[in-house]
Amino acid sequence: MAYVSLIALFLTVTNFVPISAIGFAPMVLCAWRFYGRTYPAFVTSLSLFAGYALLSTLIYDPASLVNFDFYRRDGNFFVSYAPILAGCVYNHRWNVNKLLTCFFVFAVLANVPPYASYLVHHGLLSPLENAGETFGSYFIARNAAGGFLAMVFCLGLACYLNKSSWSLLAVLALNAAMLVSTYSRGSMLGVLVVLPYVVFGRKRWMLVSLIVGVIAISLAVAAYHTRPSVDYFGFPFDIANPDEKVANLDIRYEWLWPRALAYFSHSPVFGLGFGSFDDHIARVIDYFGLFGQPLEVEIVHSDSHAHNSYLNILAELGVVGLMLMMRFMWQLIAWASDGATKAWREGATDYVGYLFVELSAVCLIAMSCSEHRLTSPSNVLIMSLAVSLLLASRAPRVAQSWRRTATSIRA
Repeated sequence: MAYVSLIALFLTVTNFVPISAIGFAPMVLCAWRFYGRTYPAFVTSLSLFAGYALLSTLIYDPASLVNFDFYRRDGNFFVSYAPILAGCVYNHRWNVNKLLTCFFVFAVLANVPPYASYLVHHGLLSPLENAGETFGSYFIARNAAGGFLAMVFCLGLACYLNKSSWSLLAVLALNAAMLVSTYSRGSMLGVLVVLPYVVFGRKRWMLVSLIVGVIAISLAVAAYHTRPSVDYFGFPFDIANPDEKVANLDIRYEWLWPRALAYFSHSPVFGLGFGSFDDHIARVIDYFGLFGQPLEVEIVHSDSHAHNSYLNILAELGVVGLMLMMRFMWQLIAWASDGATKAWREGATDYVGYLFVELSAVCLIAMSCSEHRLTSPSNVLIMSLAVSLLLASRAPRVAQSWRRTATSIRA
């Protein structure tokens, strides 16, 4: 079963989600192994969020659960995070440090052919001159490519902090160049947040400031651009700006974010229903200003979302859903940070894995203010599969005394 997760990890470089998502298979095939084991706190939080999203779907549109497009789009949370639970039912004794280092090099080198072709046809600085000429890797959406490369950068940074070398630095630099060529600004923001997070010691107060900051800014911008005369439950918005990137920002700030806020205002506690953001809702019955019941709904499973994970979750699952998701992310980062510290001191073979999960989760939190990345398979699967491998790891820990003198950045 461990090889299923390993294959899935190496297939995350593609846009073929049905293939790269096979990491959930061990959970289905070996479900009985869930019993009689202990799990980190974040597994409980993840299960609570999954159960809450499932209940919301059963109330809002139970037919979605047997619709493939639901899992591909509105319900891709289940696809993105199922591999984490799969890590609870199988074991392996691999050297995670070496495995993830090999994957990092593979992920970057696998992108060399399409990137070389891109440079030949467009040039390194073409995104600055034409927003439509960007590098897409093996993904259809540029933000999917940018998010994946940002997560790979976090992995490369973890590998370099574990064992610095000029070769790793060169691959990391190539990774950064590919990321810039996607011109995915949210993805680059994630990396720019991770770098000072590492340099200044990976402190918890920095994480608190980041979470509070991105949520507060998202709500403030959405409220500022909300117009009382606009029916945000309709679909009348149109963009005429010839600059593609500027038009994307206009869509976010002037329509999608206020629309999410309008959904949230009708049902702030539980939201209007998981997967409801892109649906056509004729009207909503408000109960005490706390709960809302959508009526005359036309279900649509599309790629349309709020372009902001926090607002999207508030719109569909309310305050309860956002609190459960943030609790999960907080506990995941705390588990990874503590695991990295312990692994470094003991000279364990899973230090890179723990550090990568911590850095990638921080990157994901930052990136999610510009896209709905908290549930996007292209962004999340690489982290989920790393968590799965860490949960399943039974590799022996061999202490190395020189590790105890490590700097605070690595510890």
